[in-house]
Amino acid sequence: MAHLVSADRARLLALGRNLGLHPHWLQYKPLKDPRTGERVPAWHWDLWGIRLQRLDEQGAGP
Repeated sequence: MAHLVSADRARLLALGRNLGLHPHWLQYKPLKDPRTGERVPAWHWDLWGIRLQRLDEQGAGP
């Protein structure tokens, strides 16, 4: 399993469409910016199985 995280929601949704992810699966979770210590908006997908494989095939994986 992997977490695909971004502060850019639109970009994450676009990638999700390519991976066959439903927008309602996107999870909102503010994260701490290590530079400032302040919480910033962020979203993530939990990926595993075929969707994680697709991400790897696109060259966007870990």
